[in-house]
Amino acid sequence: MNDKSVIKKYRESKNKGYMTIEASLIVPVILIGVCIMIMGMILVYERSFLLATEYERLYTIPYEYIRADLVGDYLETEDYNRGLYYKTAEVDTYYISHLAVCDGVLRVRDSISVSGKHEIDVCSDRLRRWQLYDDIAEKQGDK
Repeated sequence: MNDKSVIKKYRESKNKGYMTIEASLIVPVILIGVCIMIMGMILVYERSFLLATEYERLYTIPYEYIRADLVGDYLETEDYNRGLYYKTAEVDTYYISHLAVCDGVLRVRDSISVSGKHEIDVCSDRLRRWQLYDDIAEKQGDK
């Protein structure tokens, strides 16, 4: 045997365990990081979906409930957990002087608060008489 082949065999035997150590230490760290990122994305999705559901309920209140002043009852009967992965949302709703509010809390690991607000039927109450009847005034002036 010459010296070069001995040195080559020595280097090969010296490097045999490095791949095992890398695979047993680095790969689990990478997998744990990926799992944490996926859980974070699920939490962001659930928070956004709950907020979207709250605003959907607030902006699609039927006109009969608004006129009968039963907005609070309508909001309480809605299901806010539909579409959520963990189904752990608790939503408190209230309606006070034309302001409907949905305060939601996601309880997965920590409490994540989400709040949606909407003023209902305020625009027509705030209009002045000339804003409501301006088209009539224009027709009278054209005669």
